[in-house]
Amino acid sequence: MKHVLLHTLLLLGVVPGCASPKEEAAATARPEAPRPSSASAWVQPRPARGVPLTEAPARVLASPEGAAVVGVPLRASVSRVAVRPGQHVKKGHVLMEVLMPEAVQAAGRHQAATLRREAYARRREQLLALQSQGMARLTELAEAETQLAEARAEAQAALALLAVAGLNAADTAAVARGGPVPLRSPVEGIVTEVSGVLGETREGGGAPLVRIMGAGEGLLEARFARPLPAEARFELVLPGEAPLPLKEAGRAPAMDSRDGTTAAWFIPETPRALPSGLTGMVRVRADSLPGVRVIPARALLLESGQAEVLVRTAAGFRRQPVQVLATSGAEALVRGAGEGDVVAADAGALLLAEGAR
Repeated sequence: MKHVLLHTLLLLGVVPGCASPKEEAAATARPEAPRPSSASAWVQPRPARGVPLTEAPARVLASPEGAAVVGVPLRASVSRVAVRPGQHVKKGHVLMEVLMPEAVQAAGRHQAATLRREAYARRREQLLALQSQGMARLTELAEAETQLAEARAEAQAALALLAVAGLNAADTAAVARGGPVPLRSPVEGIVTEVSGVLGETREGGGAPLVRIMGAGEGLLEARFARPLPAEARFELVLPGEAPLPLKEAGRAPAMDSRDGTTAAWFIPETPRALPSGLTGMVRVRADSLPGVRVIPARALLLESGQAEVLVRTAAGFRRQPVQVLATSGAEALVRGAGEGDVVAADAGALLLAEGAR
């Protein structure tokens, strides 16, 4: 029986404990068993394009001529409404006409004082001419001077009241006849609210009759929860639009004690009108910061307050200290990882596999 088994093995070319040279070469060429470092993938830090360092909600503030409210400084009643919400108006456009009894009285006093002033001025000139010939008394000249000064003072007082109503001397004739006082738009923009109706009487300094919102040079305000690098660059992100590059216009010198944020203000690098009240996000561009790269967040080791990554070497890996600028989801922005470095994507898993902990 043993003879038959041996014969069979010889026919098959297999002898226990022996191997052919080809088989030995094949066994030598087999790859080694995976090292524990296969517990983590290796990745190369990439540039920080498209990854923000931080971001904050922003709001467009009204420019000095970007919004206005129009009311009445004196008691008035609405006699005509000339605009409606949604209408575009130019600066100086008549929004409403109102009747102001006080303005009518002031216009009448101004006209009367102006007539007296002109008459007293002529009388004064006549007395001066007569005095030069010794035919006028000083008392007559003094009386004319006094009357002229009183007329001027009364005209000036009436004109001051007209100025409060937004009128000037050229408007007195029409207003003195009981004509309406036009309320004009101080800015160009869109009428957003008209609250006055025909016949309504409003007290001076009350609620506005018309509101106008315009589009001036955009000034954005944003509040950041972390300090901003001096060399940072910014962009405004609006829904459905490409990011708009921004230029920093100012930064609060101190943190707001109410919420711990720091306010900053921005304007578009390319001048652009932005509607007041528009909201968006201001992003701090990380690619504007030197030496900043993106790595997986799990590539970080945080021990004793120091952040490190594991950089692959010929002998295995080494620890490399890095500065963590920000983390966002599964990614982290760091400074200190070399451009040609390859780091472990999961540093914790690699150390566990290597038994280094």
